[in-house]
Amino acid sequence: MRHSRFSSYKRQQGSMLMIAIFAITALAALGAALMQITWSQSDTTTREVLGTRAWLAANSGTEMAMAKLFPLAKDIDSPPVAECNATPQTTQFSSRGLRGCSVSVTCEVVGTPPLAQYRVESTGKCGSGHLQVVRVQESWAKELAL
Repeated sequence: MRHSRFSSYKRQQGSMLMIAIFAITALAALGAALMQITWSQSDTTTREVLGTRAWLAANSGTEMAMAKLFPLAKDIDSPPVAECNATPQTTQFSSRGLRGCSVSVTCEVVGTPPLAQYRVESTGKCGSGHLQVVRVQESWAKELAL
């Protein structure tokens, strides 16, 4: 009977090594998959943040263009002159929220006064390299006929 047990143990020799190698391989594959998921999630979050900042930069460019198109009158005797530039006007932001972002704004007059309309296109860019995000906003405006 002893002899039978001994031969049984002899046949099982090395099986624990095979199980350990399999477990290590499976854990390494699982670890690599988790690292890929973490990197992908980080990349997605970065792009979302840059996309929001680029959208806000484009929105700021639209607001700047509208302020030039419809400036506030300082006095009644000298009405302000509207500015609409077809050549792109680029601005680099240095404030904390939009640092590293830029905006390019173009303005186009469509039609003739008093039925003229203004087409403002604002392109906000944030980031650099493969993590650069661009957002474009288009706005239309017209003067009120009084």
